[in-house]
Amino acid sequence: MLQSVAQTASDEPRPANSSIFGVSSSVIILLMFCAVIFSFGAVLFKVLVAEREAAARETRSVARVFENHKQLLLREMERYAASNAAYQNIDTTLSPDWIKTRFGVDMAQDFAHEYTVLFGPDRKVIFSSTFHGTETAEAFSARVGTRISGTLDTIRRNYVDALIRSGTDEVRFAGKLTDISAIDVVEINTRPYIVTAFSIVPDPGGIEMSYGPPNILVSAFEIDAVHLSNLLSSLALENLKFAPDIPASMIGTPVENEAGAVLGYLVWYPMSQASRIILSSIPVLLLSLGVILTVALIALRQNANAKARLAAREQEARYAANHDSMTGFVTRRFFHVAATHRLAVRSQQQLGAWLIYLDVDNLKQVNDIHGHTVGDSLVVAQAERIKSVLGSFDLVARSGGDEFLILTDRWETPEQALQEADRLFEKLRQPFEYDGKRIETSVSAGISCFPDHGQTLTGLIRAADIALQRCKMEQKSSFRIYDVRMDDHLRQRREIRVELDSALREAQFDLFYQPIIDARSGQLAFYEALIRWRHPYRGLVPPDLFLPIAQDAGLMPAIGAWVLERALRDASSWMQTGVSVNVCSSQIQMTGFAKKVSLLLQKYDFPPERLILEITEDLMLEESTQTRETIVKLRNLGVGLAIDDFGTGFSSLSYLHKYSFDKMKIDRSFISRIGEDEEADMVVCSMLSLARVMRMQSVGEGVETEAQRNFLVEAGCDFLQGYLFDRPLPLADLEPPDPLQLPKAIRSA
Repeated sequence: MLQSVAQTASDEPRPANSSIFGVSSSVIILLMFCAVIFSFGAVLFKVLVAEREAAARETRSVARVFENHKQLLLREMERYAASNAAYQNIDTTLSPDWIKTRFGVDMAQDFAHEYTVLFGPDRKVIFSSTFHGTETAEAFSARVGTRISGTLDTIRRNYVDALIRSGTDEVRFAGKLTDISAIDVVEINTRPYIVTAFSIVPDPGGIEMSYGPPNILVSAFEIDAVHLSNLLSSLALENLKFAPDIPASMIGTPVENEAGAVLGYLVWYPMSQASRIILSSIPVLLLSLGVILTVALIALRQNANAKARLAAREQEARYAANHDSMTGFVTRRFFHVAATHRLAVRSQQQLGAWLIYLDVDNLKQVNDIHGHTVGDSLVVAQAERIKSVLGSFDLVARSGGDEFLILTDRWETPEQALQEADRLFEKLRQPFEYDGKRIETSVSAGISCFPDHGQTLTGLIRAADIALQRCKMEQKSSFRIYDVRMDDHLRQRREIRVELDSALREAQFDLFYQPIIDARSGQLAFYEALIRWRHPYRGLVPPDLFLPIAQDAGLMPAIGAWVLERALRDASSWMQTGVSVNVCSSQIQMTGFAKKVSLLLQKYDFPPERLILEITEDLMLEESTQTRETIVKLRNLGVGLAIDDFGTGFSSLSYLHKYSFDKMKIDRSFISRIGEDEEADMVVCSMLSLARVMRMQSVGEGVETEAQRNFLVEAGCDFLQGYLFDRPLPLADLEPPDPLQLPKAIRSA
């Protein structure tokens, strides 16, 4: 039957053969020559454009690596300056021998630099040394002290401002290390140096301190060939040097100091030289063109077997047009023709049929994590499994990248359909192995019955698609047979989708706030803003019902923008309490998002350090240049960043390190199992340890019992959130968020 359908579908009108020999051979040759010349010019133009784009990418890469290198040097300085031992041997009791050993020997062996200078509180040099410099340490100390005097004064001022006295007259440092450290590029004796400065400060603290200006440790690194060779290990370049200007045939990126003055350029030869090669090959190309045109003229006249070969190619092309090249299944277009014919025959015979709409659940994740080659292999493997279970008689189409349509008439009853479908799904759920990697996979499907669920193929596909979408909403890796009640659910989703359009215009949304408390002190630290929908006749609609619909409809950027502005407006009247706001991936990926955040902070005069933006893990899989640039701009604003629902998505250590989150929110699904089994406790402890290693503060979500609270406090969790402290409440029901006046639920917890 299928064979006859295929034959019918393939019997399409064929165009009459047209002869090319009515046209003069010289005209054909001239046209071909012009086409080749035009193609050559187009290729050359594209090569030139590609070279400019490649040069721009190289410039961005070198600038980024150079900036990262500067920050790495500053972090190396932190290990020597931010130290209890350093403070005790310099500020508490000056020990010249210890200073000489630590900064003159240990530091020189740890990382290569030219000069080290230790300035005292009175701006005098306590210690100086040279390792690879061309002048004496004393002379360099005087010059560098003059060059960065403003920077040193700023560090001293920030250090003193961060010193606080307790009631017992005890002095401690309460500032940030970033405020008492700096890095700059300066020119000394016509040579550029990277200069890092770091105040001597106790870390982790707990020692006696004195009140007054700090000692400041300064190191200098000359930007020379030896120093730049270290950067080449991170770049796909063969050469890199410093020059006052960019020489001809080279490209470069400016080296600027903190004031924005250009001191010179890092220059290199661009990697792409394709245009020069092409231009130098023009004579050879012209000669080859003449040979090709001559051969083409001969080939035009040799058409003795052209009709036979053309017929064979047409047959191959017809098959390729009707079949997917990867799986061998028919295309969606051919499936519609063949399946419609089959259903017409089954209808005449008063017999039924079944349609399966099948979707590979995790193909996108496989492509993102392992690459599209592995994803394509997964699709082929699943196709082979379908063939092994169904055989060759059933009609199967690959209708999309990860979707299959199957029409079968082998099942008699719904019970048999469920049994056979379960056997198919058991096969498709088996792990997939590729190049030694074991990849977990699953599929979801909707099943419809002809003629009960649809009199036409379009109706059958619609019913199966509704059942498939219901599977994806409720539980992936499953299959469902269509039920008319699914239409009611779909209708409700559509109604909500339509009503969402007017919800923003008519101010139907509201924000509830749930406290986030300091785990140790029990004091209120932040409120998390949570959206609610006050529907005119549905009542208070929970976010887990309407937010997925808004996400699918592309409304989240507009809703997210409203939530952010409303939260900042509400929180602007609070004294010191911060506010934590959820932002979706589509917001982060919008051009100008960081600028909008900055304008809102200015509009409501809200300190950026009191704003936390919570980002879910799905952003990791949609990494882009726009995302990275937005994250950097938000960090430059001083806004805190938290990774939300940690452990439920696809995070990796490289993503956590790349984005440098301030807070890690451990999902409530882990917190709820605390105390139930040892494995759950170990998972939570591991997450908290990871947060400490990554220098992130941790937040435990969904805390509902004292046992969970005590466990998290003992395990070192920094902040807690959950019904144990308070439910989300509208702004009007909140007590004034004064840090000295905690909400009742928090005080009694």
